Amino acid sequence: MNTMSRRDMTLREVFSSFTEEQKSNMAFVEMNIKNFQYYNARFGVEHGNGILDQIYSILKKFLEGKGYVERSFGDTFHFFIECPEREGMSGDSLVCNEFLVDLTDDLFYNKIESIHETIFTSFGIILGKDIKGSYDEMLIKAGLMRKICPELKKRSYSFEVFTEEKYEKYLYRQQLMERLTKARMNEEFVIYAQPKVDLHTEKIVGGEILLRWFGREDVSLAECFSVLNEYGEIYTVDLTNFKKVCRYLKEGLENGEVRVPMSFNIPNITIKDVDFKEDYLTILEEFAIPKEYVEFEFLEDLQFHVGSHVEETMRDFKEAGFRCSIDDFGAGNMSFSVLFEKNVDIVKLDRIFFKDTITEQRKDAIRGLIDVVDTFGISVLAEGVEDQEYIDFLKTTKCKWVQGYYYYKPMPLQQFQELIELQEREEKINQK
Repeated sequence: MNTMSRRDMTLREVFSSFTEEQKSNMAFVEMNIKNFQYYNARFGVEHGNGILDQIYSILKKFLEGKGYVERSFGDTFHFFIECPEREGMSGDSLVCNEFLVDLTDDLFYNKIESIHETIFTSFGIILGKDIKGSYDEMLIKAGLMRKICPELKKRSYSFEVFTEEKYEKYLYRQQLMERLTKARMNEEFVIYAQPKVDLHTEKIVGGEILLRWFGREDVSLAECFSVLNEYGEIYTVDLTNFKKVCRYLKEGLENGEVRVPMSFNIPNITIKDVDFKEDYLTILEEFAIPKEYVEFEFLEDLQFHVGSHVEETMRDFKEAGFRCSIDDFGAGNMSFSVLFEKNVDIVKLDRIFFKDTITEQRKDAIRGLIDVVDTFGISVLAEGVEDQEYIDFLKTTKCKWVQGYYYYKPMPLQQFQELIELQEREEKINQK
């Protein structure tokens, strides 16, 4: 490679000078130093700039005769490096074999005292076959690959190699998030409720509030929740619906209409919001609903250990007089120690216990689990039950409630209300 002819060019100019054949044998890379602001904070900006100058020198020496480098801005560098395709090698294997392992070693084992064996870098890489379009497009794609790498926040080097599939997936999820935000603003999310049934009277004694989105025919419900959780939008959606359901409960009770206790899911992302408890408790105080009508469901995969934020939150809700339950119990890896803390009122056994053919071994396991939970004075609800056999079996245990398609699917809140009103009318007729 003739480095002399291009050594005074900017990287943009170097890119413009490449032939298509030259591009096909190169890789374009964005490199960023992880957490570099720490070095600026500890040693000062002047010292930090000195570190960056030395890192630039390491890169320049490494690329001598085989590439071009530029410190683009801050602690971010871009460079081209020779990286011809190798038969039988995938993108990840190729970049590691051709330059990445050696480069990260040079950077990590540098001679710079303040960062020796403490520096970690992230890379977004575009291989020759995908070097297409303008230089600005390359900057965008390489930067995007670097930032979407799952290992980005770890104290190790991380890299992501560009593919059209990854790029299209990113664009799709961003566009879906835009749709979901507009759906929230346009109030397209609909409140659903799934009845909770007393196992022995077979009457509806409560409901779980759920979320549905109309206009999502091309998107699965699971994908909607994945994106809402990933970008934190679920918190705003849930809080809005929580307020609507509290209003529904308050107005109905004041008007003498039938109402039953309702439970609300608390996702992982919600727990992490600093205003979470205050926001929910403020709404509850505003509507002054009898506390027995409100239950909070915490997912089993939350961190429930003693002293955790989750444990503290459950204790605060309990002390305020509201019921707390653990959802999806048995599907994750929770320790039984959470049951000792006396913050849990209800355990909801996950559907995994009830999805396969019932056997004597399965019966023994389920009964044993219910008995253990019962010894703590905690009630049990079985969720996701669809078969008569399981219903008949659960009636012989200490399980109190069932939630699942055997009795009712989730339904719009208005339909749920009509159902409990019909139940009340039938009860009154039967009492005459």
